Amino acid sequence: MSCEDSSRTLAAPRRNLGDYDPSGEHLFNALAEDAIAFAQAAGAEVEFERVAVTAEQVTAYNLPTAPPKATDHRSFSGTATAQAEALPPDILAAIVRQAIGAHRDPAVHQRTLAHEEIERQAVRERLGPG
Repeated sequence: MSCEDSSRTLAAPRRNLGDYDPSGEHLFNALAEDAIAFAQAAGAEVEFERVAVTAEQVTAYNLPTAPPKATDHRSFSGTATAQAEALPPDILAAIVRQAIGAHRDPAVHQRTLAHEEIERQAVRERLGPG
């Protein structure tokens, strides 16, 4: 999905789930940097959002941590690492739902649901009594 923002196309935000460690941070930053450069070359803009795992989530959910590997010298903002799979599946699902919902237009969502119901009813009518 995209929308017009003056003369530039603004793509839907890109969300990321990854480990809270140097590798996860490096992957997120490298992906964002490359995609932003590619989008800019095409006259578009794109946003990146780190959804999980964040330092705040490590604390809030009391995730198990380990020190960063001494052999990994990439920049990392934390003092301890945590794996994405340490988040319980229901918590991770709630985090993802919230991240998506924060960017969703409720009016468009309701119109889409209403349209889907109309299409569903039309299919039922074509199929006849079951």
